[in-house]
Parts: sequence; C-alpha cells; structure tokens
Amino acid sequence: MNRTFTRARRAPAAALLFAAALLLLSALLLRPAAAHAEEGEALPSYARVTQSDTWLYEAADEETGLFVLPETYFVRITGQANGFYAVSYLSDTPGRTAVSGWCRADAVTAVDYIPETPFLYYEVDVTYSAGEGLPDGFLTDYTVTAAYYGTFAYGSSPYYYVELEGLFGYVPAAACSALDYPPNTEHTETETTGPAGGEEPSSGCATANIVLVCALSVAALGAVYFLFRPAVRRERRPEDAEEY
Repeated sequence: MNRTFTRARRAPAAALLFAAALLLLSALLLRPAAAHAEEGEALPSYARVTQSDTWLYEAADEETGLFVLPETYFVRITGQANGFYAVSYLSDTPGRTAVSGWCRADAVTAVDYIPETPFLYYEVDVTYSAGEGLPDGFLTDYTVTAAYYGTFAYGSSPYYYVELEGLFGYVPAAACSALDYPPNTEHTETETTGPAGGEEPSSGCATANIVLVCALSVAALGAVYFLFRPAVRRERRPEDAEEY
C-alpha cells in the first residue's frame, strides 16, 4: 500500500517535469535564427575581384575607367544600377584615401562574409629624373614613395594610379619599383552571386523543426494522459485478501 501511494504521488511530478522539458525543447527549436548583425545594423557587402582586367570606373560607363583593380582583392558594394556595382576601394583604411566609383557586376564576385584584409595596402617607389647635361651639384634623380591603387594603360605604356601627399595621378610604371604584392587568399569562404547581407533560413529546415515540435507535443500529451488517466478499480479476489 505505501509503495503504491508513493508512486502515485511521484507520477504527477514526473509528468510535469517531462512536459516542461518538451516545451523547453520546442521553444529552442522555434527560436528565431541568430542574425549576422544587431537589429537595424546592415552588414557591409563585399565583392572579390576575380578577373585581371576589372576596372574601377568614375561613372557607370565603360568609357570612364580610372584604373584596373588588383586581382583577388575586394571592393565594398554601396549600390547597384544598370549592371554595375557602386563601390568604394580602400575605405576605412588608415593612411589611405578611399576612392569611390563603379565596376561591372559580372567582373566581380559578391561574397557573404567580411574579409579581414579586403584591400591591397601597397606602396611603390617613384623615381624622377630631371634630365641630363646639368652641371655637378644638381640633383637629377630623386625617389618618393606613393600609395599604389591600380594600373592604367595609356597607349602601349603601363602607368600606375597612385596617391602622393593627398593628390591622385598617374606615374609611368617604368619609373616605379616592380610590383611584388601577395595575392589575397580569403576567397576560400562560400561565395554568392549577389550582394551579401545575411540569408534567410531555408524553408526546408523550418518545416522540419515544425514537424519535430508537433511530434514532441503529441508525445507530451500522451505522457500526461498516461500518467494522469483514471485508475481502474480492480475487485479484490478472495485469494488476494488472504495475503493481507
């Protein structure tokens, strides 16, 4: 009798704990997916330069090329129009002045991550010659260091687009030190075909979660019914009474 009474007292508590555990699991399964950024804060979108002749244009027009962007590095996407991305290059980079412009959308590959080193931070030495035939004491050659942005072809001669003391311009590649910068290898992440910014959870995953929660709910109801179902009184047989 005492053992039966103890089991009867423990049954409701066990049922409540079991039902509470299932409800907690359901809440966890149906919780909103974690966002890539705080609410109201948009992730910046980046695109990787995947072609060796990707130009940065001054306008959304292929006749307004400024320079060829370094391959394997990135641009930051700020807009889109007519098959072009509005982009910025070397933005938020200490010691560099950001350049804004446009590039063809099919010449870059938008990515769904933020690269640690999106832009090429590189300098070239530019050597100027004052000419020949000057008497001794004249400095005919002097070298300055300039921030390198990209290349530009004028006729058959290559030039570099550089920044020197806040001024942008082109210098002959023949007057500069040879380019020797490493490629960016941050493209091992998953790449997308459009601007990044956080993808919505797949509908298949959400459907699976809903089905699982429904199954758990049915299981919880069944457990509660089994533990709290009305007891069936069993008539005591004479031989059972003799045991007491």
